[in-house]
Amino acid sequence: MERKSFAIGNKTIGDGKVLIQSMGDRKTTRIDELVALTDDLARMGLDMMRFSVLDREDAAALSQIKKAVSVPVIADIHFDTSLALAAIEAGADKIRINPGNVNSESGLREVIAQAKAKGIAMRIGVNSGSLNKYRGKGGTPVDDYFLALDETLSLFREMDFDRIVLSLKSSSPEMTYALYKRAYDTYPYPLHVGLTESGFGVMGSMKSAIAMKDLLSEGIGDTIRISLADDRREEIRACKTLLKALGIRKDLPELVVCPTCGRTLIDLKDISREVAKRLDYVFKPVKVAVMGCPVNGIGEARDSDVGIAGSGKKDVYLLFSKGHPLGTYEKEEALARLFDFIEAF
Repeated sequence: MERKSFAIGNKTIGDGKVLIQSMGDRKTTRIDELVALTDDLARMGLDMMRFSVLDREDAAALSQIKKAVSVPVIADIHFDTSLALAAIEAGADKIRINPGNVNSESGLREVIAQAKAKGIAMRIGVNSGSLNKYRGKGGTPVDDYFLALDETLSLFREMDFDRIVLSLKSSSPEMTYALYKRAYDTYPYPLHVGLTESGFGVMGSMKSAIAMKDLLSEGIGDTIRISLADDRREEIRACKTLLKALGIRKDLPELVVCPTCGRTLIDLKDISREVAKRLDYVFKPVKVAVMGCPVNGIGEARDSDVGIAGSGKKDVYLLFSKGHPLGTYEKEEALARLFDFIEAF
């Protein structure tokens, strides 16, 4: 099956790369805050940003956001197809609709026609919370999703619209795999992969990784989001960590951190977080270690390009590279030298 590939704003989907997506976490009319957030996430590696459109004011705000950010803008539409038309007029690069709550076929036809005329993409996003009239009608829970999807897709196909992205989200990792595997085998369209309602922090990241690991390893997934009830920066960190661990992204740093023990005489936990935040904005395959003491530190991390470890003396830090010591320093100088090494790598 030949798979579809097309542009969404200044990005291309379906060309073999896995793009990272996130979503605004406040009302879209809070333009300045969302522009600042989107800009920071883009510096961290965000490829696309989605925004809720609850009313005409949100739709209008997209126009100003679009002018101010460097990544494609996606409008998230539920219930009211007139808001999708307003978002298209405002310059959205993609429209996301949900088959479970689009109640006007004529309205959806108009949205498809306008999207086709403007050359923008649309995502058909089915999720477990909005199957509504389809629930229990397909034979199995997985079949319910495809009943909703196929009914909507038939309208797109009738109107000869193929700039389509599909998503079928569940809060179950096992069902998520089944849904996306079947979608990949059935349709040629790019897939936006993710687990919905996963939670926050470690809980949400772990569940999402379990759901997405096998899919991504099999080449299934063109955009991803690890949806967390958390700071949106955590979503980007989680996505990058997953793509790095799976070997899909080769341009990302790796951070190795010792778990600490009673031998640790340095402020390792705070330092490791400071290093991690600096690496958020680094796009090179540098391996960095933060180790607690010289007993295991320089030996266990000998394959690291650069590292910082406790020297065995309180608040004295050892810098090393590829298992060889570079010198001992106080905290600020040690970190400055570490960051200089990463910058020059």
